[in-house]
Amino acid sequence: MSVPGRRPPLLFLLLAFAALVPSASLPAAAAKPAAATKAPEPIPEDLAPRHRDFLVLAGPLMSPKERAAFLALKQDYQRDAFVRKFWQVRDPFPQTAVNEFQERWEGRARLAREKYGNLTEDRSRILLWNGEPAHTFQSHCSEIFLPLEIWTYDKNEFSRTGFSLVFVQTAGSTWRLFYPSEGISALLAFDVRTRYPQGPTPDLIEGSCAQGSDIVSALGSTLDWSRVEEKVKLVPQVGEEWLSTFSAYSTDLPTGATAFPAQLAWTFPGRYGNRTVVQGLLSVPKDEVRTAKTADFESYDFVIDGEVLRKEELFEHFRYRFTLPVKEAEAQLQEGRIPLVFQRYLRPGPYTLIVKIEDVGGKRYFRDERELDVPAGATLPPPAATAPGPVAAVPGNPAGPADPLAEANASLHAGDQTIRLLAPPEGLMTGKARVEAVTTGEGIARVTFLLNGKPVLSKARPPYSVELSLGEQPKIHALKAVALGPGGEELAQDEVFLNAGPHRFSLRLIEPQPGKTYRQSLRAQAEVKVPEGEALERVEFYLNETKVATLYQPPFAQPIVLPPGDKVTYVRAVAYLADGGNSTEDTVLVNSPLAGEKVQVDLVELYTSVVDRRGRPIQGLGKTDFKVMEDGAEQQVRRFDLVKDVPIYAGVLLDTSGSMDTSLAEAVKGALGFFDKVLTPKDRAVVVTFADKPNLVVKFTNNREVLAGGLANLTADGNTSLYDSLVYTLYLFGGIKGKRAIVILTDGKDDKSRYKFSEALEYARRTGVSIYAIGLGLNTQDADVRLKLEKLAEETGGRHFFIERAAELDTVYKEIESELRSQYLLAYESSQGGSSGPGKDRFRIIEVKVDKPGLTAKTLRGYYP
Repeated sequence: MSVPGRRPPLLFLLLAFAALVPSASLPAAAAKPAAATKAPEPIPEDLAPRHRDFLVLAGPLMSPKERAAFLALKQDYQRDAFVRKFWQVRDPFPQTAVNEFQERWEGRARLAREKYGNLTEDRSRILLWNGEPAHTFQSHCSEIFLPLEIWTYDKNEFSRTGFSLVFVQTAGSTWRLFYPSEGISALLAFDVRTRYPQGPTPDLIEGSCAQGSDIVSALGSTLDWSRVEEKVKLVPQVGEEWLSTFSAYSTDLPTGATAFPAQLAWTFPGRYGNRTVVQGLLSVPKDEVRTAKTADFESYDFVIDGEVLRKEELFEHFRYRFTLPVKEAEAQLQEGRIPLVFQRYLRPGPYTLIVKIEDVGGKRYFRDERELDVPAGATLPPPAATAPGPVAAVPGNPAGPADPLAEANASLHAGDQTIRLLAPPEGLMTGKARVEAVTTGEGIARVTFLLNGKPVLSKARPPYSVELSLGEQPKIHALKAVALGPGGEELAQDEVFLNAGPHRFSLRLIEPQPGKTYRQSLRAQAEVKVPEGEALERVEFYLNETKVATLYQPPFAQPIVLPPGDKVTYVRAVAYLADGGNSTEDTVLVNSPLAGEKVQVDLVELYTSVVDRRGRPIQGLGKTDFKVMEDGAEQQVRRFDLVKDVPIYAGVLLDTSGSMDTSLAEAVKGALGFFDKVLTPKDRAVVVTFADKPNLVVKFTNNREVLAGGLANLTADGNTSLYDSLVYTLYLFGGIKGKRAIVILTDGKDDKSRYKFSEALEYARRTGVSIYAIGLGLNTQDADVRLKLEKLAEETGGRHFFIERAAELDTVYKEIESELRSQYLLAYESSQGGSSGPGKDRFRIIEVKVDKPGLTAKTLRGYYP
């Protein structure tokens, strides 16, 4: 019904709609319950106030598993450590000193408590998630509406146009969030059908609510928060891996755990920098533990978890794993006991040390807790020499001439001198460059610098700096600084790689040193460099092929008892990333007659695609179907795998120059589709755009939302610097091992780069990254561009594609994805030797042949050793 000549007011239409479609008629699944605020979970009364406050503050962020794990902790220091780790894993920028997310969340919580007195009401909950609204107002239309409070937000990640949220006051003073699926009737102060059985008229409503138009306008832009909660990730997605690791490191004994007897002694054998080396010597009776069997391998297996408390606060926790083959373990028995040794570095002062040892084979435990006053240095004098003799029981005679670890610990007293190369600036370095080293300790007579193994300068006094000539072409260089004593003896060394990229994953054995003689024991020490944004899972130490110990945190140092006699042996250390796919290692010969010799087995890894005449990937081939040639000589393949689950590191190098204006939207869409198809939790991707210069849009990540955000709102403008941008992107891949690929999308000729095509190609050869080149809309006048894109792809084991329209990109990306997921890994040791062999500076040509008609193998054209 309407008044002639007058347009019905919006409020009248709204009420008319409410009368026709009451909330009761909505589907049950769509309607929200009247009490939308979720009742807070009960908090145990016996928790300390700070931990009760944490559960209230972090409650909306916690997963059920995180909450259960926190409540299962038994000690306050463990709960404090949990709180720190909880916020740490949510830090969006861990490289900064401030946790931006935690600060923002805590600030909003303070405001919510000031305004509403708690963090559980819906208004507090929305304020935590979304911050303060741009505008708020409360309605006073009591004749029509229940008390309402309307919040208006400007556009953000939930809405591109801005939105409103409506809160309605229920019985008492509680405010709850209104969901559009409830229907307008849920906001009315009366039953429409009861009050207006014939339907409301404008005359009955008009003038009863001055705010009516504002309310109707807000209701028209009300966001369905239930959809946001279900589909939008409101908080940093941290996964629950950290929780498993944190819980696993506990020193609490499992309920009903069975104990076994053991002895644990602590000594202080030396100093490392400004810290004291605290050495734990665990003695386990062989007859009290059980072996663990896996297939044909039988061993004694122990896991050591420890906590170091200082002033009732968890200072650090640590984990070691010892897997001792039965024969080796029984050969090391000392009075019927298996000795285990581990070390920590602590500053002088009082501590509480808690150690739990699990006998994995017997599922039994030993636990030790004691107060320990760590001295400022070694409590035992360093032995002048270590004479061969009987091996004494570790707990009964922890130090002295008969101690098998005396020689290993003696090296600590020579470790006061250090040298460190100051990190060069990020980015490619060519031409002249100056690098500086700093030293500590007395007795350093001079410092020698070596570039790629060749001495370039020796200085007798600080400042220890050197000017290097790196050439005009981008290359990876190894720079080493060695601190020497008065007699020319090596005291310390450090090494950095120039132009290696920010994601280099490397391990270097500092001890043992090549050419040095060790009789009874040594102290193995590894230095590990982890790629930006990655986490280290563990470091394993081996004596020959026997795993001595697994360490899960620094310091990565482990005393090792050597086998009797002067037999040549070797120490190997292997580091693993937490992604489960990448590892790196170093090996040093011990007591080798060749001074300074290191074990260097350089395996050449070829990720190889096999296609038929139609370009389709072929699977199901075996090792004998392949033949690998290097410089015309056949090589012996030592490793062969069909690599489906190896992590992929993929890069998209996207042309955003002015000529891409009409194609950019489709290009972005294709790239996003590529990421959706290729990326698994193990994989990483990077996005670089280029016009006048390269621009790193998204660092290596497997978060599709971050990748999508980096590709949003791109504009096409400027010239084309393809070669500079390719060199820069290849630099980002420096140091990454495994399957690596860069997808280039461009539609024009390079007209801006400093580097030439030949220099970009040479750098691509040296990095070994496969390039998939896509030329968009290149006509016959662009023959030179096409030839160069083909050359980049062929030399690096990738493919080239030339398409007319960006709409064809989806098909191209599908082909690239299919190829990357169906490659073979062929690894061989070059018959010409590695980086120290003949022709070490020469490009070696590789050819892979398939012994099947109609099939072609594609891999790297060659490599520099």
